[in-house]
Amino acid sequence: MHESCTAFVKKPSQWSHEMWKKIVTWLVVRAIALFYTWLLALFYVWKYVTNPGVKFWRVQRRETPPDCLSDPAYGQHAYVQLKDVKLHYVEKGDKSKELMLFVHGFPEFWYSWRNQIKEFSKDYWVVAVDLRGYGDSEKPRGLDAYKLNTLVDDLRQLILALQKKDCILVSHDWGAVISWYFVMTNPQLVSKYVIMNLPHPEIIRKNPSIKQFFMSWYMFFFQLPFLPELYISSYDFYGFAKMLRAGKGINSKVTAEDIEAFKYTFGKPGALTGPINYYRSNVFHTDGLKGLNAKPKYMPPGLLIFGAEDKYIDVRNVELTEKFVPKLQTKILKRGNHFIQQDEPGAVNDAMHEFLKSF
Repeated sequence: MHESCTAFVKKPSQWSHEMWKKIVTWLVVRAIALFYTWLLALFYVWKYVTNPGVKFWRVQRRETPPDCLSDPAYGQHAYVQLKDVKLHYVEKGDKSKELMLFVHGFPEFWYSWRNQIKEFSKDYWVVAVDLRGYGDSEKPRGLDAYKLNTLVDDLRQLILALQKKDCILVSHDWGAVISWYFVMTNPQLVSKYVIMNLPHPEIIRKNPSIKQFFMSWYMFFFQLPFLPELYISSYDFYGFAKMLRAGKGINSKVTAEDIEAFKYTFGKPGALTGPINYYRSNVFHTDGLKGLNAKPKYMPPGLLIFGAEDKYIDVRNVELTEKFVPKLQTKILKRGNHFIQQDEPGAVNDAMHEFLKSF
């Protein structure tokens, strides 16, 4: 049989295999998601029965932002129009100096970097961006707008729109997922990079463990519609205080006003759907990886800072990442939580200074 005909005959069976794989994955993920939904439902029923006067779904209306969000100590607010999305950012420092670009994680926004903005704007032009779907940036509808390759390209467009040839890239959590792939695919746009509390995604994917499976329970739950938004906003976003103060950081400076800033930002209509769509669009799906190299080849110097009290990522992946990624240093802060730049700002800033001075 002619080679082209043979290839044509094989396609239906290959397509069928992929279809079955997607169907099985969808069913397993939904089954686990519904199991966690059942557990959460039991929790809320118990809370309501023991304290019926408190309605868990009620969120306080916040018409006025807390003063910290407009504090000039953190710089000036600005916007930039990219190809298909308008991003908000806060910038401070001398624009003629090297760009230090801060990319936040979930559920955060530019304000997560407040302690680093004040510290590093002395020596760099610092820009803390709200990723698409977050904060005051545009919030496109639909899952396709949040594919990983689209998010990676947002960073490329942003650096060029800021009229810089490269940057020092500093990121955390989901921002770190994006940054890992950005550094691999656009190394010419990164002079150095600092990743916080996110080992290389390929290491996590290829080294599954029971511990990490249970630590990642929310990723299954977040595949469902509506319920994740309800869960995060329950009891007037009580979870923000619990998350941001979850570690044992001796230098933690997360204040009540800081937590109010998060509640104000994510309490706006529709403010949670875009961020959760990062999970719906990319976790358990590989479409967004198209065009992104999975293996690091040339990599600029990097630093991975990790809080050992992280409740979402297994610290054992740090050592594996150090072996996998060339030119990478690692720093584990034993008392820091997942939100390390807020929980241990002093230790994080010191680690960054030490790293940057070594080049």
